[in-house]
Amino acid sequence: MNAWNSRSQKKWQKTYINHVFENKDNYERTYSKILLDKPELLNGKKAVFPKSLFKFYSPTFDNIIDIKKQRLWLAHPSSFNDPFDCHTGYDVTNYEKHALLEHIGKTGFAKSANRLNGFTEDEFYRIYNSTSEYDYNSIRTSEEYWSAIYGICKSKSEGFKKEIDALRYGFRSEVERKIEKLREVNIRVACFSDLKSLNYPPKHTDFESMIQMWSHYASNHEGFCVKYDITPLHPENINRLESISIFEDQDTNKSNKIKLLLSAGLFPVIYSSNRVNIPKTKLKKIKLDETGNIEHNSEIDALLYKTYIIKSAKWNYEKEWRIIIDGEISNYFDNKIYFPYIKQIFLGCKMSNQNIDLMIEIAEELDVEVELMAMNDKKFCLEPQGLDSYKWKKKMKKWDNPL
Repeated sequence: MNAWNSRSQKKWQKTYINHVFENKDNYERTYSKILLDKPELLNGKKAVFPKSLFKFYSPTFDNIIDIKKQRLWLAHPSSFNDPFDCHTGYDVTNYEKHALLEHIGKTGFAKSANRLNGFTEDEFYRIYNSTSEYDYNSIRTSEEYWSAIYGICKSKSEGFKKEIDALRYGFRSEVERKIEKLREVNIRVACFSDLKSLNYPPKHTDFESMIQMWSHYASNHEGFCVKYDITPLHPENINRLESISIFEDQDTNKSNKIKLLLSAGLFPVIYSSNRVNIPKTKLKKIKLDETGNIEHNSEIDALLYKTYIIKSAKWNYEKEWRIIIDGEISNYFDNKIYFPYIKQIFLGCKMSNQNIDLMIEIAEELDVEVELMAMNDKKFCLEPQGLDSYKWKKKMKKWDNPL
């Protein structure tokens, strides 16, 4: 299967994810475990990997030490600045409506003599034809579900109204409990940007023009940005791909197995105006085990993975790629995985001299190029410059020694 043949980025990713989870044979088998057991599945991602990715950092002690030790921090989505990120959408009202219709279908229609304590056929179809969604772009032509329920229940006995209220509350509680469990799925994510794909005016590259990324993710230009060469993670560059075993050395995070997981977890983000919504039919099929946890099936896992790579179109300027790793594996490495692919380090135009000196020292240890960003005098863009000017200013400062 070659999922990359489609012109649509959205289509190949969904096709690839579905193909992986077709190999799920029990609900405990996660995406990473499936790939470890069947590494040949990674061949389906060969065609479109970027050569390099950028990642912006705040100048915290942990971030600086991670660069020094060539580690990649994997964050939990709960720490993201977008509360929608990695969260599936759902329609609790639509679920309630169809669960209530199913209940009426099972209990049967009330006869006219007993209409105070049951639903008639006409009332069933009034609920059936009502709408549970509000369309902001059109004039509503159907009665709202809430209005239909309120209108119907006004004519019912108090006992029957209480019975229906209890049913509706139970349906809604069931949905909320399932969604809560879905959102407890333990995954870890590292976010990057493929900035070269942006189209900015001549003479200024996308990276130089991306001033908002420095503001949002690098502490208002006081932090730094790292360019990673990820060609070693391309499937064709991972040695013995077909022969990688889940029993390979568990104690080394430099193994082919870890490269495989990093490569398998790499996805470009899809930007959309709509969230990934879990249909009522799939919500209905979700089962909870004896401990109250989700018994994951391949359909639900595939849907969740699509949720992890779809964001609001408002963020499309970031051109994001992300690495997604199962939380169990990430936790084994204390959520910091060896990532020795640093190619270049860029220092923010407002970075403190102390941090500049520290980052220069680290870059020399790692034998990677370092650039200091500077504001363009005429345009809204940054310009990478060598360190000669900075070093010269430091030297001149010593001449002004007040002692």
